[in-house]
Amino acid sequence: MEKILSDIERKIQEKIGRHYKEEYALLQTIPGVKGEASTLIAGMGVDMERFPSEQPLSSWAGMSPGNNESGGKKKRVVPRTAISV
Repeated sequence: MEKILSDIERKIQEKIGRHYKEEYALLQTIPGVKGEASTLIAGMGVDMERFPSEQPLSSWAGMSPGNNESGGKKKRVVPRTAISV
């Protein structure tokens, strides 16, 4: 299983290196996104036209800040583990 995942990650990196080098470099400059840049490109591509602004994009990517407290009680937060299309 590890070999399969490693092969997939290698193929993603190769494709990004050939087709999305500039976009990848720009994503690497955003704090909190650096380690997820290849995952974001693989999940959504680089065409941002489908997102009317940065809010829907960050929400879709699971990177929106949120208020997880109501009435003084903290809500349970479940981190996203994968980006689904």
